[in-house]
Amino acid sequence: MANHFLGQSEKLTHLHFYYHNNIAGPRATAVPINPKIQPVDLRDPASLFGRLTIADDPENSTVVGSAQGMYGSASQTEMSFAMVFNFALTQGKYKGSSFCLLGRNPIFTNPRELAIVGGTGAFRFSRGYAILKTYYMDMQTGASTIVEYDVYIRHY
Repeated sequence: MANHFLGQSEKLTHLHFYYHNNIAGPRATAVPINPKIQPVDLRDPASLFGRLTIADDPENSTVVGSAQGMYGSASQTEMSFAMVFNFALTQGKYKGSSFCLLGRNPIFTNPRELAIVGGTGAFRFSRGYAILKTYYMDMQTGASTIVEYDVYIRHY
């Protein structure tokens, strides 16, 4: 039996894009929230445990939208973020719609999976998952990262 909502059948949409994150320089798209008072765990400063960062990352190649949200370093033993992001689409078939990504993001694990937990517009009542793979990371400064996203969304 097919799932229906208000007479509409459920669809599966696949989106593929690259997320660009820049945390330094004149074109920074993500910044730490008051880094002077962050409770960074001094036992392992490489984990950045306790740091919270706000981001508004437009896609820099062919712009399809922006990723707006925050991520915080949530592990004391590895570089792993707790992420809450809204992906607002500004081009194409889903222009004006958004979807919400939520989950644990161990950034040095390839691939990794996060949940899609809702959305707006065409993605109202959505659910699904995103497969993330780090495509590029500036290992010298950590200031620039590009992550490939394969997103699978069930919606009406």
